[in-house]
Amino acid sequence: MDKTKLWYINANKIFSGLPEKDQAEIASKLTEISVRKKGLIYSAGDTAGTVYILKEGRIRIIRYSEDGKELTVDILEPGDIFGELTVAGEEERETDAVAMEDSYICAIKRKDFEDFISKMPYLSLSITKWIGLRLRKIESRFNDIIFQDVHTRLITIFKDLSEKYGVPVSNGRKIEIHLSHKEIASLIGATRETVTLELNNLKRSGDILMDDKYVILPPKHLW
Repeated sequence: MDKTKLWYINANKIFSGLPEKDQAEIASKLTEISVRKKGLIYSAGDTAGTVYILKEGRIRIIRYSEDGKELTVDILEPGDIFGELTVAGEEERETDAVAMEDSYICAIKRKDFEDFISKMPYLSLSITKWIGLRLRKIESRFNDIIFQDVHTRLITIFKDLSEKYGVPVSNGRKIEIHLSHKEIASLIGATRETVTLELNNLKRSGDILMDDKYVILPPKHLW
């Protein structure tokens, strides 16, 4: 048994509550994949036949509007699972999964994963909760785009990022992930030019601060 695979299974929230023998059985079905920065794991329209666990690196999940606009619906960190909608009936991928940096991924075939779900009630409950959370997150992101202006969307996304990547500093919370203006635009459904303009406005108004390439969210915007 590959102890590294087993460690990542145990570190994942979906699998961590399973007995060790069940974790070992799942780990035995995992295949490891390496993906270079900007590499595509899957794209919209691909057959959905695999579930993935991110082992190392960072993955961006992208959805496209009917007019081709790009929206980043999630940024994944090690231990996160993705492609899981295949076990909820998804036959074709509705999103792209792209590596933001060199990444290592564990893959498990849909049929194997469905077999585990059928005989492991805890896993069935966990994956159902995870899928529900993912779908609510996507719905919330689309609602923000529809009902909020760019200024508010930027503050909202920085709040979200500060929850996941923020560290306390003397003047607020420093978001320790560097995103280009294009990547930020994709997160909030805006153009790069609009994001650049509004970021400058936010800096002038003191709504965000900068530490080199990192954004600091001041106390007035923290939860």
